[in-house]
Amino acid sequence: MRKTNPTSLLKQSSAAGMLLILSACGGGSAGDEVANDISTGLLCGLFNCKDSADLALQDISTRFVVTQSNGVVQISGRLGQSANIVTVVRTSGNDQLSASANGQTVPLSAADELRSRYSAQIPDASVQPVVTVNFIRGGTAYPNMVTLPAVFSIVNPAGPVTLARSAGKLRVQFSRNMQGNTSVRVAMKCTRYDGSSFNEQSDLSFKLEPDAYRIDTLDLDRVLNARSVAANNNNANTALVSSCDLELIWSNYTTGTTHPSLNKYSTISGERSASHQVFYDARL
Repeated sequence: MRKTNPTSLLKQSSAAGMLLILSACGGGSAGDEVANDISTGLLCGLFNCKDSADLALQDISTRFVVTQSNGVVQISGRLGQSANIVTVVRTSGNDQLSASANGQTVPLSAADELRSRYSAQIPDASVQPVVTVNFIRGGTAYPNMVTLPAVFSIVNPAGPVTLARSAGKLRVQFSRNMQGNTSVRVAMKCTRYDGSSFNEQSDLSFKLEPDAYRIDTLDLDRVLNARSVAANNNNANTALVSSCDLELIWSNYTTGTTHPSLNKYSTISGERSASHQVFYDARL
């Protein structure tokens, strides 16, 4: 068993205690700023924050997702160190991030106090926007580019559907051929047989038929009950799920190109989504 350093625990407890005291004070902005600084410092210790200027270009990985909604392109993502998915890399020195689409270029701004994520929006109502995210160092841009997939909709089932466990499967058809990669997530609001309830999310698996995507109800039932147990502190005696209001969120995404000077684990993708409602009844 790994031993815990008492001094380290004391420091963390003291910092956390100071954060709570400062957060509780309503006397002015100075206390809020100090509390935010302590909070950010603790989080940076947890996520091993690094300044981009301290890293070689080939060690910086860009990880961005591009979507479009109501005529606006939305860019969101982060910087990392190589394949490390935990380390937070923050722009520093002369390093910058920008995004371009529809003849416009805008800076990417930090989306949180930790500066762990960056985002931007660009008006663009074109059918399939072409978007570039630039990592800029010393005035030189290292572009990462992606073309968004076309918009799609769910044509079958046409509206909310009731799905019994005994039905065996749910077939889903889309308005176009889903070229590229397709995935589905489920947002669940479920009730158990004992009357208790929970809200969770999870990825789902599906199977391909010649003319449809298929979700087997037994696979769905296993996922719902697994998330139910996890939501109940992994209690093995958790009652089974009896019914759920589900939102199935289907995503179709394409992978773009990243600059070869950046780390090989850099990614940029363009994503479209469509969702539909399912009432699942495990009692039938």
